[in-house]
Amino acid sequence: MLYVKFCYTILYLKRIRVCCRTIENIEIDIKNNGKFKLKDKSFRNHHNYEIQYLALSTLSKINDLETLKIIINIFMNKMNEVFKNKVRYHGNSQTHRLIATALQNTLFIALLDSRTIDDGAMDWCLKLLGKLPHQASVKIYLEWHISLCLYLKKIILNEDLQKLLGSYNIPISSQFMILYWLMKRKLSTKRFVNDEYDFVMDTLLSHTMGQMFNTRLHAQYLAADLYRRNEIHAAKYEYTIRVIEKTFAESKRDKNFLKLKNDYFVNNFDIINNLTPYFIYECSSKLSDATLNEVKDLETVKHQLNVINENIKIDMGDDLKTEWLRGHASDEEFEEYERICVLNQREDYSKECVGTIQKKYIPWKNMSDVNSYDHSKKKEIIGDLIVVASLVDKLPNLGGMARTSEVFGVRSYVVGSLRHLQDKQFQGLSVSAERWIDVEEVRPGQPLKEFLANKKSEGYSVVAAEQTSTSVKLESFKFPKKTVLLLGHEKEGVPCDLLPLMDQCVEIPQRGVVRSLNVHVAAAIFVWEYTRQNVL
Repeated sequence: MLYVKFCYTILYLKRIRVCCRTIENIEIDIKNNGKFKLKDKSFRNHHNYEIQYLALSTLSKINDLETLKIIINIFMNKMNEVFKNKVRYHGNSQTHRLIATALQNTLFIALLDSRTIDDGAMDWCLKLLGKLPHQASVKIYLEWHISLCLYLKKIILNEDLQKLLGSYNIPISSQFMILYWLMKRKLSTKRFVNDEYDFVMDTLLSHTMGQMFNTRLHAQYLAADLYRRNEIHAAKYEYTIRVIEKTFAESKRDKNFLKLKNDYFVNNFDIINNLTPYFIYECSSKLSDATLNEVKDLETVKHQLNVINENIKIDMGDDLKTEWLRGHASDEEFEEYERICVLNQREDYSKECVGTIQKKYIPWKNMSDVNSYDHSKKKEIIGDLIVVASLVDKLPNLGGMARTSEVFGVRSYVVGSLRHLQDKQFQGLSVSAERWIDVEEVRPGQPLKEFLANKKSEGYSVVAAEQTSTSVKLESFKFPKKTVLLLGHEKEGVPCDLLPLMDQCVEIPQRGVVRSLNVHVAAAIFVWEYTRQNVL
C-alpha cells in the first residue's frame, strides 16, 4: 500500500513539473529507508548520479592524450559560451552546477594524465577566476587547478608569480590560497628554498594590517599555520607569529576565526593527496557548498568508484602520479572525515536556527502559482506618498526603488518611461513589485513640471531629496500626509529649474567623506521615514 501511495505521489509531482532532482532525492530517500521495505527492482529509473558515474567509468578507461585534451576543450568552450555575457550566478543554479561539474571533470582528467595540465588550461582557469565572483566550490576548483599547474611546472614562488596572478585580477583571498597550498606542499616534500618561504610569509604578513578584517584574519591564520609547518623556524617571524597566536587565543570564540579553524581546505587539504575521484566528486562540494549536495545511493556510488579506481593507469613516468601514489588518502579516510564534517555542520545549523524562523515565507501561500499575479489583490494603500523617479535613468536603481515603494505601501510610483518595466535589469531588482503598485509615466522636462504643478494644486507638498543652501535635515523634517517625493538624477541631482517648484528640500545628514548616497539608498531612507511618521 505504501508503495502504491508513493507511485501516485511521484506521478503527481511529475504532473505539476516539480524539479526532477527533488523527485530523485525523494525516491532515493524512500529506497534507503528500511521501514518502506522496497527493493531495488521497484525503481527502474536511472538517476542523474548513476549516469554521471557510468560516464566517469568510461572516461577513466581513456588513455589517449589527444582524446582527453579534446574533452577538456569541449568543457572550456561550453563554459566560455555560458560566461560570455554573465557577470554573476547564484548558488545551486544550473550555471553553478554546470561549471562545478566541468571543473571536477578537468581535475579528474588531470589525474588520468597530468600532461593535460598545460599553459592553455592554466590561462583559462586564471581568466575565469579573475573574471567574476564565484561560488565557494567553483572558486576552490579553480584555485586547485591553478595550483596544480604551477606546482607541476615547478614555478618559483616569488614576485613574478604574484605579478602573474595580479595581471589576471585574481582576488587577494585566492592569491593567498594558491600561495599557501603551494608552500604547504613544498614544505611537506621538503622541496623548497628559503627565499620561497620568506616570500610567502612576507606576502601574508604584509596584509595582516590591511583595511579589510577578513583579509587580515585570513593572512594571519595562513602565516601562523605555515610557520608551524616549517621545522626550521625563521627567527625573524617568531615575535610576529607569537603576537598573532596571542590574538587568536583571545578571540577563540569569534565566528570568523572558528570558521577558518574548521575549514577543511585551509587546514587539511593537499593539492596532490586529495586528488582522488571520491574526494573530487563526493567530498569537495560537501566541504564547500552544501547547496550542491544531492541524495545518492551510497552503495551504487562506492561500487562505481571502485571500478574507476581500478581503471586509473599507474604511469611511473608521470610526476603527478608518482607523488600521488606516495601520499594520497584512501576513500575510507575521506568518508570518515566527511561524515564528521556533515554532522558538525548540521549541529551548527541547528544551534543557529533554534527559536528563529523566517516570517516572510508562508508555505501554504507559496505552493501554487495560480492567480499569483491577481491585481485585484493589491493591498490597501494607507499613506499618500508619491515617489517621483522620472529623473533617474539607471534601471537597477529604478527596479530597487519600485520594490521599496511596494514594501512600504507607496500610493504611486512615477518613472520616466513605462518601457523600463520590461527590462531584465529593472525586473531583477524589482522582483515583480511593479505588478502590485500603481506606476505612472511622466517624462522629464516640461511634462514633469506640469505633473508637479498639478499635484500641488491637489494639495500635495512637493519635497526634493537634495542638498541645498536652505535644505533641512531629515530627522527634523515632518512629512505632510500628502507628499510628493522628487528624486534627482544619479549624478546631477535635481535640476536648478525644478528647485523653485519645491515646497522643501530635505537632506540626509552624513558623516563620511563621500558627499552623497546612491539614489536608491537615499529613496529607501526617505520612504521609511515618511512611513514611520504617517503610517506605522
